Amino acid sequence: MREDLQEAWGLIEAGRYEEAEACLRQDPTPEARFVLGYALAFGGRLEEALALYQVLYRETGSHKALHQAGFVLRLLGRLEEALAVFKEEARLPLGPLERAVNLYEQGYAALLMGRKGEARSLLEEGLRLAQAAGDPACMAPLHRGLWEWHRRFGSPEAAEAHWEAARRLFLEAGDPRGAEEMGNP
Repeated sequence: MREDLQEAWGLIEAGRYEEAEACLRQDPTPEARFVLGYALAFGGRLEEALALYQVLYRETGSHKALHQAGFVLRLLGRLEEALAVFKEEARLPLGPLERAVNLYEQGYAALLMGRKGEARSLLEEGLRLAQAAGDPACMAPLHRGLWEWHRRFGSPEAAEAHWEAARRLFLEAGDPRGAEEMGNP
């Protein structure tokens, strides 16, 4: 990855979104604009991030830009639109990990909409793919989604098991913030 983009990611991870934006605004490359979308989204400028990812998708056809547009729609609470975007993404050629991440987003949006059966099925299928790939960064959010599902609809024992797995996998993936955001079971 380019050094300037690594610096911008570091600023985003440190919560210094405006500084990251300043580093990226002058760079018209799709790679820089993609990272800029993260700075905008996590800095609370969701509509700007959405517009940027929609333009990037139209210009590049990148499933990652389409995915991020769906992610921002979910953050905006526009869940039906987010789910439609993730279903559109699922029709694109995706590798196993990309498919697992897509299933997480579909499942999580369905969970937020109270679609009990659909949510569980999608999250479990995504977890199977992520486990087959052995990727802790991909498995962790799927366990988090299943933790939330079981807290709402399932058993306390299953919820606790998914909570423990998610925390462990976030830490294993080098994402202490993800583990911290899990809070308590």
